[in-house]
Amino acid sequence: MPDTDGHVEAGSVKKNTENRDRSNDGFDSVEFDTPLPSEETKETFSFRKLPSYQKITLVCLVSMEFCAAASFSLLAPFFPAEANKKGVSDTIVGTIFGSFQLVIFLSSPIFGNYLSRIGPKFTFITGLMVCGTCSILFGTLYRSPDGVPFIVMCFLSRGVEALGAAAYITASYAIAAHEFPDHMATVFGILETLNSLGFMVGPPLGGALYEVGGYGLPFFVVGSTVIVVALVCIKVMPSQSHDHQPRSNSSLVLMKSPLALVTGFTIMCSALGLCFLEPTLANHLSQFKLRTIVIGFIFLISPGSYAVLAYFWGRIGEKWGHVNSMMLIGNILTAITYLFMGPSPLLLSFIPTKLWIITLSLFAMGTFAGCALIATFPALLNGAKLAGLEDNFDTFGIVSGFFNSCYALGAFLGPTALGGVLADKYGFGWAATGCAVFFGISGLLVALYCAIGSKCRTTVTGRPGYGSMDDGLGDSLTSSLRSQRDVWSADHDVAHTLYDTLFGHSHTREPSHAEK
Repeated sequence: MPDTDGHVEAGSVKKNTENRDRSNDGFDSVEFDTPLPSEETKETFSFRKLPSYQKITLVCLVSMEFCAAASFSLLAPFFPAEANKKGVSDTIVGTIFGSFQLVIFLSSPIFGNYLSRIGPKFTFITGLMVCGTCSILFGTLYRSPDGVPFIVMCFLSRGVEALGAAAYITASYAIAAHEFPDHMATVFGILETLNSLGFMVGPPLGGALYEVGGYGLPFFVVGSTVIVVALVCIKVMPSQSHDHQPRSNSSLVLMKSPLALVTGFTIMCSALGLCFLEPTLANHLSQFKLRTIVIGFIFLISPGSYAVLAYFWGRIGEKWGHVNSMMLIGNILTAITYLFMGPSPLLLSFIPTKLWIITLSLFAMGTFAGCALIATFPALLNGAKLAGLEDNFDTFGIVSGFFNSCYALGAFLGPTALGGVLADKYGFGWAATGCAVFFGISGLLVALYCAIGSKCRTTVTGRPGYGSMDDGLGDSLTSSLRSQRDVWSADHDVAHTLYDTLFGHSHTREPSHAEK
């Protein structure tokens, strides 16, 4: 085990080596803070077995994920038409939508850095209150004068709501990592499932309320619901215990870990792929002369498959721990589905443009993008370990802010750069090919990390319940690591070797205790 200076004691290295030799997987393992649990001592996630305070925490997190996601997405069916009546062009409307993700991208690392200073529960509740209030205010904008005043008020309201979203999302993931260290992959899958369901329910709910009561009613109803549920959470949600120590690290420290950089690119690509279809799919489907309601149901295929299978991927990540392989396989298979979805002009001579192929590709894309994305948060936690961050709320906040920022960047680039510029200039087929290229590059980066590390494994948090995460890739390189005397030093070297390979400069490290 590492001592207080971060070195590895000889006895601990010997014990790790003995445990490694008794296994048949052919990989070296890294232990951070606690011994790895045996398969017999691992407990499968069960809501009924959770302590009452964890049950309440989880219910608060998932309920707010659903309500807030619905409030963010409910304006999609009717706002563009209402904005056009106010003299706003489609380009400005798209920018109003995109600015939401851009603000989250810029502000999430800040909230992550100061989360433990502000307080995770306070940040969570305050962010939700801001989101609900801004949603209600957005519902009053139909009374605004046309033209520039309406545009300015839209940007201000949406921008402040994005700040609230960045605050509550960053806090929610950090709280989940703190409260459920043994089942982070499963809990993350649950949160993503409810988040996706909220985004799926939001547009039809907003459209229905708009038909009943006009522009303001959807925002008044959903915004008020968010505020009421946030007030309930103030009373029932347990506070998280954490040490208020002087802040010593920032999100930039996480950039020292090549695993965090590779994982961050995977997060960005997953969000890019999921959001790319928003402005492009309807026009692509127009060639089949479908009814609007049919197109609406087709839009639900990829987020639906993502939402349904997110919990499944989380359980796989927790039970078998193949998070790096999940990212690798998810990226490569998602790249292939985008080639079929267009289909890519490179494959037009082999694959016809058929509705059933597009539909099947949408289902596969949501499935495999979820496989890659659900594995990223546990991988980021390990990247934080490799970067030297401690196991505390500061680290959880930094990781959560980094994840949220990377996702928001992809959600911004997908509809704008690929879904807007590339699709308008070259068509849906080439734009989908561009998505495939992004996912292919992401898969190659994960493979490069695994190859240099002679393993496709991640030790998620160093806490009981996760243990080592082994994969069946890289066996041919295993023998080169068998002679290593210091397990921690070996993994540390792997990280900086990849860093030097990718960025072309050396990174000096202190010699390990064994080397001294």
